Amino acid sequence: MQIPAITRLARFVCLSTALAVPAAWASNYSDFASANDRFAVLMLHAKPETGLPQMTDPAVKDIFATVVDGNRLFAKPDASLNKMATSLAICQQVTGYAQYYQRFGMNQFGALSGTELQQAQRKQVDENLAKYGNEMSALFAFVVHCNTHLIGLMEAERQAEPAEAATPEGQERLHDFSVNTARAYAGLVQFVAVPFWTVPQKKVMLEASAQHAAVNVAVMKPAMRQALLASLADVDAGLDPSLAAPLATVRQALASTTCTGLCEY
Repeated sequence: MQIPAITRLARFVCLSTALAVPAAWASNYSDFASANDRFAVLMLHAKPETGLPQMTDPAVKDIFATVVDGNRLFAKPDASLNKMATSLAICQQVTGYAQYYQRFGMNQFGALSGTELQQAQRKQVDENLAKYGNEMSALFAFVVHCNTHLIGLMEAERQAEPAEAATPEGQERLHDFSVNTARAYAGLVQFVAVPFWTVPQKKVMLEASAQHAAVNVAVMKPAMRQALLASLADVDAGLDPSLAAPLATVRQALASTTCTGLCEY
């Protein structure tokens, strides 16, 4: 996983500005676009000595809450969000935020190499998780909401343009989308077994995963579903009770969902 360059964040600012809609069209989407524009600027100007934006900062709290509110944004999507390019750009942008939190400070190790570099990077990731784990988990949860929305758009596109979907290029596009989306979902679900996330952070991500379990599991090949289900077999020992219900929902989807639609590519 590579750190997004600061120039990429600069493009994020341009992107979010381009996505903005007139204030007269007040909507969930315009609220998101406005908050996202401000948040991108905060990320762009973050420095090692001051750190990245944190949700505990009163100046950041409301902006961040709007940016990660996937339930509100996608509950009744605006017309703009029915465009694949717009929604895909949002998903990629917010994923980039999460990755930037994860890899923040890595550029200070240019003089190191080999084992020494790996140890320094691991330590930095641990420090970032300790400091920014709440932000990362909220951003990753948003990505679940966003990717689920993309699945709906891609399935609708496949059904509306069957001739295009039947071409080699169309089949490859659908295959790559379903595989990559399934991998992203599986990776997030598996965070429930990773010790460096706190219980509240795991809960944020797992509840989003449970909310959209059926849709995301439906794009998984049977072998992937079985592998993910098997990887969750030993997590019950010491599991916090607050995680039991959403985990059970994910497991049920993995055990009962069949491979249809996008999964077939």
